[in-house]
Amino acid sequence: MSPYQAISLDFKLVDKPVTQADFTYSITPTTISITDTGKGRCSVTNDIEAVLRKIEYWHQGSISGFKIMYRHEHGASAGVRWDGQTAPFFALRETDEKRAMEKLRGGSLNKD
Repeated sequence: MSPYQAISLDFKLVDKPVTQADFTYSITPTTISITDTGKGRCSVTNDIEAVLRKIEYWHQGSISGFKIMYRHEHGASAGVRWDGQTAPFFALRETDEKRAMEKLRGGSLNKD
């Protein structure tokens, strides 16, 4: 086989995204919930783009279509709009995780 007909494959591993924040997350088919553990060198708030890239790496695909909720280590919740490049936060004004997730999903909250 001539060198012009040969196929070359590169099996170099892709570098895993690095974050300075320490976090846990849970994922459903439509939502992602991220919780800051408070044990990182910085908060998830200050490292959100890297956190989302790391989740995309683990998920093996884009998460821009997911509804994303971020929960600070002290319990405050916010939504995150991720377009693959930037991640602005928006207020959910809930401390209860279930109520914050319901607001994020756009559902109505039942008043007890």
